[in-house]
Amino acid sequence: MKYRVCLQQDVPPGEMRPFTVKNIPLVIVHSTKGVFYAIYRFCPHQHSDLSTGILGGLTQAEEPGAPFAYTRAGEIIRCAWHGFSYDVTSGACLTAPEKLRVKTYPLLVDDGEVFLDLA
Repeated sequence: MKYRVCLQQDVPPGEMRPFTVKNIPLVIVHSTKGVFYAIYRFCPHQHSDLSTGILGGLTQAEEPGAPFAYTRAGEIIRCAWHGFSYDVTSGACLTAPEKLRVKTYPLLVDDGEVFLDLA
C-alpha cells in the first residue's frame, strides 16, 4: 500500500525533513545525488529525534596515507545528542553496526510526489 508523504520539492537535495505517516515517525532524506530515503526518526541509542541531527557525509581515505576526500554527501545522519552516525541507505550505525540500526522504509517517487511503500 502506498501512502503519500510529500512533494519532491518539500525536501530539497542535501536536506532532510521529519514526517509522520500511518503513525510511523520518519525522516525523509533527499541525497545530493537526487535519491530519496526514509528512516525511522528516533535514534535507538536514547531515542533522540534524528531530524534535529546533522545530515552530511563521510571524510575518508582510500588507504592509510592517502589524501582524504568528502564522500556520500547527504547520506549520513549524525544524532544531535551523542553523535551516533547512521547510513540512510541501510540504517546501519557507523560506530556500532553490530548493536545499533535504524529501520529504513522503501519510498517511491511518482510524478513529483514521494510515497511510502508499506507492502
